[in-house]
This record gives sequence, structure tokens and C-alpha cells, in this order.
Amino acid sequence: MFECTIICKSLQSPLLDTPKKKPNKDDKKDPDGFQKPKNVVNVIFGGDPSFSKRVQKLLLREILSVEPAIQRPLKYSEVPITFSREDQWTSFSEPGKFPLVLDPVIQGSKLTRVLIDGGSGLNLIFASTLRKMGLNYLTLLTPSKAPFYSIVPVNSSTPIGSVTLPVTFGTEHIKFEVTDFESSYHAILGRPVLAKFMVMPHYVYLLLKMPGTTGVLSLCGDLLKSFECDKEAIVHASSIRVPSSVSEIFSAAKELSLEKDSISKKPSQLSVKLAGDVGTKTIQLQEGDDSKTTIIREGLSDK
Repeated sequence: MFECTIICKSLQSPLLDTPKKKPNKDDKKDPDGFQKPKNVVNVIFGGDPSFSKRVQKLLLREILSVEPAIQRPLKYSEVPITFSREDQWTSFSEPGKFPLVLDPVIQGSKLTRVLIDGGSGLNLIFASTLRKMGLNYLTLLTPSKAPFYSIVPVNSSTPIGSVTLPVTFGTEHIKFEVTDFESSYHAILGRPVLAKFMVMPHYVYLLLKMPGTTGVLSLCGDLLKSFECDKEAIVHASSIRVPSSVSEIFSAAKELSLEKDSISKKPSQLSVKLAGDVGTKTIQLQEGDDSKTTIIREGLSDK
């Protein structure tokens, strides 16, 4: 009986708290050692406003379509392109610090300052460059109203038109957006050109490789030229003054409004002035009481 009582009490007593396991940083990783994603951050960016809804639907339909069993090979894709230590031609202490600048031939002119920009979604050429090339570019322009960003700081730019010119990387005709502001470069070649020529730029080696008729062609940059272009680009960017924020615009408008108010509150210059040579006299307000007097103009009756 005594043993049964002990067993009953032991079953009714609360269970002991088990020690909690401290969270381990490694628990957030998957078995391969990589971090587990907690959320997803997407990017929204404006596109070409000339795209109609119909064109956008056609592009989306092509993207979402089922891929064919046999892929259609792209032009120049039969030539493999690789990089190795043998491609290193400079021992600069900060690789990747300066841009890749080359000198392709465009419309028969060798442009010595052409930026290779894999992050740009369009190709740019400057009106000053076309004038130096001796081209009457106004007769070559076609309308273009698509604004682009990240060239002028915190502002958008609209090209004056577009022009198609032959580029001797493999002699293909390339469409450029023409813009009329100062730059340290003659032109900027973006993703459309790199994709068309199947070009592979290497920003550490400052080297560009592309397939050719005799194999892979290698085009080296110039470190000194890249340094000079980058330095001039900073000067051009700092000389362009645009409002840094919406609050700056509002403050400027407020100052202008205050200036207008101060002008409207100035005393009128047409106010009537009393003549200083008018004679006056003192009269009594109550006869026999000299403490109650007033001043009136001479010639007026005391009453």
C-alpha cells in the first residue's frame, strides 16, 4: 500500500523542465553550408515607354513558352571562350577599380575612348563624337523618346534620336542612342553589342575576348587611359547640378514665395504727406478751463 502511494504521488508531480537547446548559427544553413533565404527582394525598373502592350505580351509569351527539345544555336556560339592566368597582363594592386576602355572602328573612324559597360541596357554615342567623325548626324537620326537613367546623376536623360552605324568588332550594324551632353568617353557599348558579338569582357584582366574567323580574338585595355577617363568622368558628373531631393525643390519654392510676400507688404509710395508750413493754434475745449485744450488749423472757427 505504501509503495502504491509513492507511485501515485510521483505520477501527479509536474515534469522537470528539460534544458532548452541554445540556437546555433549553423542551424540557419542548409546541409551544403549555404544560408537559407528568409525572404525575396525583387527589383522594379522602368522600361522603354515606346513598348506597346501588344509588344510586351509577345515578349512575355516568348519568355514563358516551352523550350524546344533541340536548341537553335546562336551565331558565334560554336567558339568556346575561356580565361586563365596567361591572360593577366598587368599587376595593378587594385584589380577591377577602373573600367574597360577599348578603341573599335565605328563608321570608318577609330574611337579611342569607348567604354565597355556590361551593365548598360543600351548603346550610347555622343553628338560631339559624331561631329568629330565628320558625320552630318542630323540627317541620320531617327526619332527616339525613350529616357534612360544613371548617366546624369539623380536625373533622367532623353536622347535626341537614334542612329545605326557599322562597328568593326565583326562588322555588324549597331543601333546607338544619340545624346548631347559632355562625357569623357566617345561612346558606350552595352549589353546589346556584347550579346550580338558573343563578347566576353573580363574586368579584372581589362580584357575582352570574342570569336573570330581564325579563333578567339583578344583585345586588351589600357590602364592609363582607363584612369584618365575615370578621372574626367568624375569631373563631368560633379559639374552637373541637379536638385538632390524633393525637399530641396520645396525649400526653393518657399523662399521665392516669401520674397513675393515681402515685396507686396512694402508701404505705398503714394501715401499723402502733410505739409510742414501749415499754421496751427490752440483753443480751449471748455471756457475757463486751461487744462482742456486742443490744436487746430489757423483760420478755423474756435467752435
